[in-house]
Amino acid sequence: MFEFSYTFRLVMIATAMIGAISGILGVFLTLSKKSLVSDALSHSALPGVVLAFIITKEASGLVFMFGAFVASVFALILIDFIKKYSPIKNDTSLALILSSFFGFGQVLLSLIRDTAGSNQARLNAFIFGQAATINQTDVFVLYGILFIVILVIVVFYRPMKLYVFDPVFYQSLGYQKKLAEVLINFLLILVVISGIQMVGVILMSALLIAPAIAARLLSNQFKNNLVLAMMIGILSAVIGTFLGQRLPTGPVIVVITSSVALMMLLFSKNGLVREIYIDFRFKKQIKVYLPLILFYETNEYSHPFVLACPTYLKQGYVIKRNDDYVVSKEGVRLIDSLMGGVS
Repeated sequence: MFEFSYTFRLVMIATAMIGAISGILGVFLTLSKKSLVSDALSHSALPGVVLAFIITKEASGLVFMFGAFVASVFALILIDFIKKYSPIKNDTSLALILSSFFGFGQVLLSLIRDTAGSNQARLNAFIFGQAATINQTDVFVLYGILFIVILVIVVFYRPMKLYVFDPVFYQSLGYQKKLAEVLINFLLILVVISGIQMVGVILMSALLIAPAIAARLLSNQFKNNLVLAMMIGILSAVIGTFLGQRLPTGPVIVVITSSVALMMLLFSKNGLVREIYIDFRFKKQIKVYLPLILFYETNEYSHPFVLACPTYLKQGYVIKRNDDYVVSKEGVRLIDSLMGGVS
């Protein structure tokens, strides 16, 4: 039986808000090719959370969020520094920061395992995701973060949109490149630190990227992407919260939103299944009409063309003129479409 207790309602509100803001921001991240940054920052938050606990001896959500915020900002500064002053490529620097910060966090966790006492459970719940530990204060914090994210996107919508689609044109209009980068990174850090408690540091990036991928496969319109990603994020969060009464909420939410993205990847208008079918049909048409194409190009009666000519005549792609065969207008259109790669 599903129970609609006070705690359940709090968790549902919180996960729905995280799903909404993750979906919206994920669109900006995927279009600006910053998907890996979200993964790096979510993993980099781990040592910040543990250090905040070591310093304050408090196991509260606000303390953990502050520690995660500081660690994420520091990781972002390091990533920019490495990218600016090192020959190391961006994806390599992201992998370096992700692994080193996460490894350092694991070391810190092992050091305090025997001294954390009853706070260890609360610490683990925040780091690895346990939505049931959310309280009313956490929900109010999420309200504030949601308000900030929406406010920033509304106020800076045009420059952020220009930046993710065409950074060169964005700068030619007089906008500073750093402005859009700082805004997107700031929002990313806010969303990451607020969502960790729901899904954990390992799975947070999936909650950001999967709804955006699904939305992108459903529509090529930017505004539609924002709305669709938000709705997919909310729907996945709500369904995951229902199912999470008997299963871990965070992983269930991630599985659902990833499944939606996978379904869109396979069966959407631009999905793999359709592309495979189009490719198969195109290759089949090329095989059938290759003699016609060669005849049109060389005007030579090859043996395959002679065998296929009665079929081409019935289809109207070839007409007989005097004692010769000539490719008809319909045949020329077919050849042009096949040679252009359009079936």
